[in-house]
Amino acid sequence: MFNKTMLKNKAIKNTMVMTAIASLFLVGCGSDQNYKREVDGNEDYLNSPVLKPLTVPQGVTVPAESSEYYIHFNKNEGAVYGKQVDIRAPIIPIPTIPDSYASYNYGTASLNAPADANVWSVIPTALNKYNIPISSSDNNVIVTGNASIFSSDEEPNIQASYVIHRQNYPGTENIIVELKTLTRGTQDISSDSIEVQRYVVRLFNLIMDEAAPKSSQVAQEQTDENVVEDKTIHEDSK
Repeated sequence: MFNKTMLKNKAIKNTMVMTAIASLFLVGCGSDQNYKREVDGNEDYLNSPVLKPLTVPQGVTVPAESSEYYIHFNKNEGAVYGKQVDIRAPIIPIPTIPDSYASYNYGTASLNAPADANVWSVIPTALNKYNIPISSSDNNVIVTGNASIFSSDEEPNIQASYVIHRQNYPGTENIIVELKTLTRGTQDISSDSIEVQRYVVRLFNLIMDEAAPKSSQVAQEQTDENVVEDKTIHEDSK
């Protein structure tokens, strides 16, 4: 007869081993965020042969060329092929001030806001809140030192420094955020338009969060609390 105790102990050990292995796989998956920016699928299309010019046999008449069907062959540079394609959705500047307007163009995020919103005055507080050092400042320009501003799908070794400008007009002020430097380790990546947009707009939106009217911040906090409460009640009712 089988020894039931030995068999049971062996089953428990096997279960523990399999659980440990599964945990290692889950940890690995949890720390690898590349799936958020990489295409997942077959890449055989990358090996497609390049089109060759049409060879017309002697004595054969072909229709006249038409620019309407001409295929332009452009030299593509950067992350535009296969798993190099960054599939993360671009982030956009979000104005949180009533009667304000925000835009992003060519590496610069801009805000046009009423002067009485006092956005400029909250920028030092926002920078300090996110541990971004200020190298120099005056009434219209703030220059920051290097800092890491990243989320769960970013690399913590990317650092950025910024120049923030203010332009005063009657009744309004323009706040302009642009990069001074952007590096990954020792590599300069300031020519990567995707990363430039992400890091410029990220700081811009952090400033907007701080500059948002307190009433909207309280409303958002209450909404978040209600979501947590509803979730708790739903889980308790199961």
